[in-house]
Amino acid sequence: MTKLKLKIEKAKHFDPNTRTMGYAARVISNGKATYDDIVADACHNTTLHKAEAKTAFELCMESVARKLKQGYIVDLGPVGRLYPSCTGGWYKQRDEMQLAKVKPSLYYRPAADVKKAIKEATLQWVKEGSQQEENDNPPSTD
Repeated sequence: MTKLKLKIEKAKHFDPNTRTMGYAARVISNGKATYDDIVADACHNTTLHKAEAKTAFELCMESVARKLKQGYIVDLGPVGRLYPSCTGGWYKQRDEMQLAKVKPSLYYRPAADVKKAIKEATLQWVKEGSQQEENDNPPSTD
């Protein structure tokens, strides 16, 4: 399997805790894989027509959405799991928590293979303002 290589840039970032501007690492993606790209890739070297794959995929995604709306944890097999979740902060006393401060959210837990691919990815800085790679240790001029 090809090892994932992530391009990282040093991006300006505001730290809300210290209220100062500084820098944080940000991944530069290779673009976006669209729904149509995924369907075409899934059909490659098969007899499955793109329209059939698209219909099957749409039916699966409708089912995923329906199960999430019913409060289920959705297991997506080799991709991972989706969990209905919420955020609302931490409180020292139980009575301090108010329902109005709790917001629904969605939590994703990657499958073991996906998690491993991300954890084992190699990181490479990109030069500011470009996609060109930069090394932390430039070649010596001896």
